[in-house]
Amino acid sequence: MKVQQVISMSLKEHDQITIFQQLKQKIITREQAAITLGLSLRQVYRKIKSFLQDGTRSLAHKSRGQRGNRRIKDNIAKQAPEIIRKRYSDFGPTLAAEMLEEKHGIKINTETLRLLMIREGIWQKKTRKIKSRRWRKRRSCYGALLQLDGSRHDWFEGRREWCTLLVFIDDATSKLVWLEFAESESLDGVMRATKHYLQAHGKPVCLYTDFGSVFSVNTNNAERDKKTQYERALAELNIGISHAHSPQAKGRVERSNKTHQDRLIKLMRVANISTIEDANAYLQNVYIPKHNGLFAVDAESTIDMHQSIDSYDLDSILCIKNERTLANDWTIAYKSRYLQLCSDQRTILFPKNKIIVHEHLDGSIKLFIRKIKLDFKELSARPQKQNCERKFKEPTFTKPAPNHPWRKSINGECRAVYSAPRQLPGAPS
Repeated sequence: MKVQQVISMSLKEHDQITIFQQLKQKIITREQAAITLGLSLRQVYRKIKSFLQDGTRSLAHKSRGQRGNRRIKDNIAKQAPEIIRKRYSDFGPTLAAEMLEEKHGIKINTETLRLLMIREGIWQKKTRKIKSRRWRKRRSCYGALLQLDGSRHDWFEGRREWCTLLVFIDDATSKLVWLEFAESESLDGVMRATKHYLQAHGKPVCLYTDFGSVFSVNTNNAERDKKTQYERALAELNIGISHAHSPQAKGRVERSNKTHQDRLIKLMRVANISTIEDANAYLQNVYIPKHNGLFAVDAESTIDMHQSIDSYDLDSILCIKNERTLANDWTIAYKSRYLQLCSDQRTILFPKNKIIVHEHLDGSIKLFIRKIKLDFKELSARPQKQNCERKFKEPTFTKPAPNHPWRKSINGECRAVYSAPRQLPGAPS
């Protein structure tokens, strides 16, 4: 009996299988594989050598689950920023590293210390200004880079309210891969259009967008470590995303928008289209094929870089994910809605657990913890807190005994004992 070996791989490593199989069959060149995978040519040489020798198993990372040999110790990573903040708050990373080694016996690499200081907010990362622009060559393969932009305009010439046209255009061929009308360039509209595009063509290598609020966190994000819901979804799909620093950088989609604002408006007027539903159907069946036949160009390579999405659950990825804390009564508050978790679950839960809320494009909600789905029901009103009524206990008075020490004299003076309530002077008896 032949035993099958199970290889644990990430989705990113799994996606490399197709590329290296094409490289093995000499369908694509090593240079094209390097651009698609985002690796250097030297890395591709090394990985293809291992792939030809050991097969798919060679693509799995050898160090998965192991601690790095050169990783800084946790106590040093915690102690060094505290010392710098207290004594060397205005020191640069190089001088601070010298002081730590000389005065405190802590030896730490300058670059490692710089990253620690940036993470702790002691040091600010210095950005370099772009002095000039240069012409960028088209990508050589179809699906290697897609430019995405939204164009808000009076597309229906007053027949309905203003709306937004979401444009997906291929960089290598200038092909309109997907067009879709939405009410606005919102997260819901962009995710919905992206889902339709992925279902129709598969996933590309990279998307090129602007710094819109859907595509980038632009406030208090100097380190670019904060991600939007859309960036998080693309990362789960192993799709890269780049941001254009000027409209000229993504001029292909900008010029395409001007073309649509001229041609598409007039064609929809002739076709007497006045609703978004009819317009989207017209785009896919008539406008896109006609436009690509007139304006699309041939790519340098005939390889299609779109990859299959069969191994991805688009509904669980292209959704809004937020974290909520489980209350003591096993309820969660989410956007003025109150969700009651059932007592019988597939895992153990405790109050204060962090629950991940998935809000899907169709409006449905699912709850997860540690990637385990939870059962719940929605409450019609906010749960009321139970107030425990405290019973008032009447005070009791105990009359001292005749031989109680309180009745005995102190320093020749005898304490007065009142058997009746004390009366104020001048009050009637």
